[in-house]
Amino acid sequence: MKNTLYQLDVEKVLSVCKEDTVLRYDLLKLIVAVQGQVNREEPELYLMWQESDAFWLEYMMREGKFLHGVQLQPIEDVDRFFEVYGGFIHDCGLALWDYQVPATMNVATTASGVDGVLPVRFDEREESILQLIRRKTGAPVRLNLVNKFTGKGEIPDIGRPSSGSAKCDAYLWALDQYLDRTNPKLLFYTLDACSWDDSKPYYPDLGNAFVPNHDYAIAKRAFVFDLSSYGDELPCDDPDQPLGTDLNTMKEILKRQYDRTFGKEMITVCGFNPWQQKYTTHLNKGKHDGVPAEWQFTEVISAYNCVKDADAYGMCGLANASVFSHYPLKKKYTNRKPKPGQVYDPNKTYILFYVGDYDAAAWTCRMIPKWYQDENLGKNPLMWCFNPNLSDRIPQAFDFIYENYTDNDFFEAGDSGAGYNNPRLLYPPRVHSDLPSGAETYVKHNQYYFDKFDMHIIGFIINGYYLTDKQQMRDIARFATEGAGHNGYGDPTKIVDGAVFMPHTWDMAQGHEQKSADELAQIALKHIDECPKNKKFHLFRTILISPTFHDELVQALRRARPEANFELVDPHTFFRFAKEAKEKGLTY
Repeated sequence: MKNTLYQLDVEKVLSVCKEDTVLRYDLLKLIVAVQGQVNREEPELYLMWQESDAFWLEYMMREGKFLHGVQLQPIEDVDRFFEVYGGFIHDCGLALWDYQVPATMNVATTASGVDGVLPVRFDEREESILQLIRRKTGAPVRLNLVNKFTGKGEIPDIGRPSSGSAKCDAYLWALDQYLDRTNPKLLFYTLDACSWDDSKPYYPDLGNAFVPNHDYAIAKRAFVFDLSSYGDELPCDDPDQPLGTDLNTMKEILKRQYDRTFGKEMITVCGFNPWQQKYTTHLNKGKHDGVPAEWQFTEVISAYNCVKDADAYGMCGLANASVFSHYPLKKKYTNRKPKPGQVYDPNKTYILFYVGDYDAAAWTCRMIPKWYQDENLGKNPLMWCFNPNLSDRIPQAFDFIYENYTDNDFFEAGDSGAGYNNPRLLYPPRVHSDLPSGAETYVKHNQYYFDKFDMHIIGFIINGYYLTDKQQMRDIARFATEGAGHNGYGDPTKIVDGAVFMPHTWDMAQGHEQKSADELAQIALKHIDECPKNKKFHLFRTILISPTFHDELVQALRRARPEANFELVDPHTFFRFAKEAKEKGLTY
C-alpha cells in the first residue's frame, strides 16, 4: 500500500472552467479517467466531490482500517493536477471522441479501461480541455474516433455492414475491438455525452451525467454503453436508424457477454435507464413512462443473466469507487438477532418496513452516513435492504453498517436479492432471449452474498408485469430462507418450502415526507382497509425515508387506530409470526 494518497478538491480544480459546463464536464472526465487508471492496483487518488466523500475517507483512515497512516497530499488547482499527473497523461495518450456521435465517449471510456488511453472530447477551441492537455503535456493521440462512424457502408476496421446507425456502429466496433479484453462479469450502462440542451453542448449536472462514476468502469475494465431497450419506437437520440437497431445492438452486447461466462455467472450492469434525458415521456423523449422503461430495461438484461447496480437519476453520481473497491471485507458478517421471548398475539396488527431503495451503490453510499446521524436510529426495529452485491463496489459501506449501526437495525436484501433483476426472465421461455434457464446461476449468486452477510430475507422481489410464481418461490427460498416481500399487490400470503412470501401493502416514496405523519397514516390505513379483514401483517415499502419519519408514522398509525394494536417488529419476528398465523389459518 502506498503511504501517500492524493486528495483532489473537485470544485477548486474545476474553478478554472468558471461557468462553462462543457469545460467542467471535460476536465472532470479527464480527472476521473486518470483516477480509474492509477487506482487500479491500489489507491492513489481520491476526489473530494460531495459530502459523503469526506465521511468515507475519514472512516477508511481510522485506526485499524486500510488507509490508516496514509499521508494526504492535496491537489487544489489544475496546475497542481498537471504537475502530478502530466507525465502520466503524456504516456497514456489520448482517445479523441466525437461530439457529433456522443456514443463515442462511452467507446473511448471502454478503450481507456482496456488500452490505457484517456478519453477527451475533440474540440479545437483555444480554451478547450484538449488544447489545455496539449499545452501542459504534449500527449499524443493514440485513438481517433472523430468522423469514424457514419451509419453507412461498412463499419470501419471490422468489415461488417453498417447497422444504419452511427451510434450503434460505434458500439458494434467496440464489441469487436474490446469486449474480449473487458471484465466478463461487469457492464456499465451509462448516459453518453449527449447534451442536456438540444441546441448546444450543455452539461449542468455532472453527477447525473454519470461522470464521477467512470473511475470504477475504467479501473475494472468494463464495457460501457447507452442504448434504448425498446424496439417499438425510434430512439430520441438517433431517430433515423432502422426501427429496433438500438435494442438489437443491446441484445448483441448482452449475448456476447453472456457467452463469455457460459451462462454460469451473473453479470452486474452498473447504471439505470437514463430517463432524465432519453427514451421516456419525460421531456417528450419517448412514448413510454419512466417506470415501464425501468421495467423494460430490467427485463432485457435479466434475460441474459444480468443484475443491476441501479444508479438512478437524482443520485446517479458516485465518486471514488476505484478506491472503495480495494477495502478489505471480513470473510463473513453476523447480522442482528431478534429480541428473545417474543410471542405471536393474534390480537395485534404487525408492521414491517422494507427500508429502501438501496439497490444502487450511489444511493447507498450517500444515504448511509446521513441516516447514521439521525437521532432516532435504533429507536425502532428497521429492515434496511442494502442489496449485498453492492459490496463489490462500496465494500466499506457494508463494513461500516455492521460495525456501527445499532442492534435494532437489521440488514437484508432489497430489490430481487443480490442485484436488481426480474426473476421471471430467468426461466424459459425467456422473453428477449432464447437462452436456457438461468435459475441455478441466480441461486448460486445469491447464496454467496446471503451467506457472507448472514441474510435470510428479500425485502422486495420486483417482477415488473409478471407474477412471482411457485417455481420462482422455490428457488428463492433456497437462499431467502425466512421469506420475501414482493410486488404482487393483493396476492395472498404463501408459504413455500418453509419461507413466507407476502405482497407489499403500500409504497411510500421520499416525496411523501412532505406530508405530515398523520396525513400519511390515513393513506396507509386506506391501503390496509383494501386488504382482506383478516390480514394482520403489513409490509410497507419506504424509499429514502429517515429513521425519524418511520417513528413518526408508527406513532401516527397508533393514534389514528388504537384498536388495531399496531406493533412494529424486526424482520425475523415478522416472518416467523406471519408463518405461524398462516399455518393457523389466521392471515390472508
